[in-house]
Amino acid sequence: MIRFSGFDTSGLLRSVATLALAVSLAGVMISDADAQRRRNNNNEDSEQNQAERVFSAQIGQIVLEAQEFQANDQFQQSIEALNRALGTSSINAYERMISLQMRGRAYYELEQVSRAIQDWEAAIATGIMLPQEVSDLRINIGQLYISEGQYAQGIQSLEAAVAQLGVDALNPRIMRMLAQAYAQAERYRDGVVWAERFWAAQPMADRVRGDYSLMLFFYQQLERVPDQFRIIEEMVQRWPTEKTNWRSYASLLAQTGREQDAFEANKIMYINGMLTESREIVALAQYYSYYEYPYRGAIVLERELNAGVVERNRSNLSLLANMWRQAREWERAIPVLRQLAQLTGDGDDYLKLAESLWQRRELDEAEDAFTEALNRGGLDRPGDAWTLLGNVRAELGREESALAAFREGARYPYSRTTANGWATFITNRQRAARERVQIRERVRQDECRFSISDLLETATLLGDVNEEGRIVIDVPERCSDLYNVHGEQLSAVAEAEAAAAASDAG
Repeated sequence: MIRFSGFDTSGLLRSVATLALAVSLAGVMISDADAQRRRNNNNEDSEQNQAERVFSAQIGQIVLEAQEFQANDQFQQSIEALNRALGTSSINAYERMISLQMRGRAYYELEQVSRAIQDWEAAIATGIMLPQEVSDLRINIGQLYISEGQYAQGIQSLEAAVAQLGVDALNPRIMRMLAQAYAQAERYRDGVVWAERFWAAQPMADRVRGDYSLMLFFYQQLERVPDQFRIIEEMVQRWPTEKTNWRSYASLLAQTGREQDAFEANKIMYINGMLTESREIVALAQYYSYYEYPYRGAIVLERELNAGVVERNRSNLSLLANMWRQAREWERAIPVLRQLAQLTGDGDDYLKLAESLWQRRELDEAEDAFTEALNRGGLDRPGDAWTLLGNVRAELGREESALAAFREGARYPYSRTTANGWATFITNRQRAARERVQIRERVRQDECRFSISDLLETATLLGDVNEEGRIVIDVPERCSDLYNVHGEQLSAVAEAEAAAAASDAG
């Protein structure tokens, strides 16, 4: 489930610098403005109730004094004055209601929230307040309960105001307040009703980020994925340059199995310069690799490594090298692999370097790298490394050392068949080479025998003899190691001389 920055209610109550009182106390009597408002409420209050909503001279003077103290931010002095009024035996219900509201406000300003709530609830209990006044005060009380973490009481107070006013009379602010209270109470199914009412009532032009976050929160908690998409997509459209919206969108796409779309969202973020952290670039490169675009991913990662945005550590260098290898860009992989092998000294990194060098046909360096990898150790499949080393040596024409490597590879069950196959191939090739030499030699000897025989016949007919009366022929160069000028086989002459020598010695 995607998380978000959250909505902030910490400043909700502090922003209410002055809570509206039921009346404006300009004198000891109800103000004209208040009277006019009451007239506009049609038959909301009776004539008897109107008559009761007056101040006596004594209480009115105290209330005016308390009001003056509050105007000067002297809230403790205001409380003391109002305590005198509330302690007067002759105080009527209206005076008591006003005094309790004012004292509750003073307690609120002094951050004595529990006492503020008590006074405001006591003001409602006087029964003298008009329905609209009761609703307004219950809303304030509900806010204070919520600020104190008493969510159930806060919800109860707010919904009591709603019951009195009717849903149609509510403004979006109250709907949002109820939704927040339910969210804080973790009553998501009840709260989403108020959240959706708020969303429908709040004009689109007036919606702020916190409104979107509130809706997204409820839909996340209730796992309403289509609604999550709807809210996040609206956020992306409204604030297209803000990375947090795009990241939430990409994350939701990934978590709902739309990995390809999540990849596209990440590409858009990168193109628009939103991905600025090393881990974000690395994640994008991994996306490219996963979706078989390793070349593009390697280009991005290499650029950001060179720019210093991505850390040049083992993990990131290994990712870059692997992507170049995946793209079969051996020439670009080799410098990275060299750096990585020197950085780590691990046999596996030398093995990757050796394989890339072999692919580039840089055989001498590949042989050195394979040897270094085997010497360093720690390889998962050393038998394969020995077999590859044997291949490199064979290509370099060093067949005996290649056979030695293949014999090492054959010691491991997983590489035995391959290593033995190459060893057999080289052995057979060596045997075939030797047999070809032998065949060529037999053919040469036969050709020379026929040639010498022809030359002897010709010399006999022509009488080509030396002073000793022996036939002399011109032996072809190719046969000079087999016959002498008299057409005799050198091996037979040598045997005869050896036998004569032995006879003389006997």
